[in-house]
Amino acid sequence: MNETNALQTQVGGTHYKDLVMQPIELIIKAKLSFIQGNIVKYITRYKNKNGKQDIEKCIHYAKLAIELNSTGPEYRMLNIAYTYCKVNNLSQAQTNIIVACVQDDYYLAIRYCNQLIKLEYKNAG
Repeated sequence: MNETNALQTQVGGTHYKDLVMQPIELIIKAKLSFIQGNIVKYITRYKNKNGKQDIEKCIHYAKLAIELNSTGPEYRMLNIAYTYCKVNNLSQAQTNIIVACVQDDYYLAIRYCNQLIKLEYKNAG
């Protein structure tokens, strides 16, 4: 059996593998919920994969969290979230979205996502 580091293996691209710290590491270490994990994943990769669509997915998951009254675990690890954003050179906008998500503030996450769409895609349809 060939032993490989699972974090160095990615199916379909390198948008996670090339990061210093991958979304899955933050998700596991901070014990994020499924919804929080998806928001972290999509906002981290939007520049390197699906652009505006990935930001819109963040909005969709935040709306699902609100509609389903979903909250993450009580124990929050904001230091890990900030470290994740820093080591991966994420923008302040991306950091704001991830931190809002970790804090279960999905309305704020949606607002930040909409601001990012306006900023990044102001001339696009």
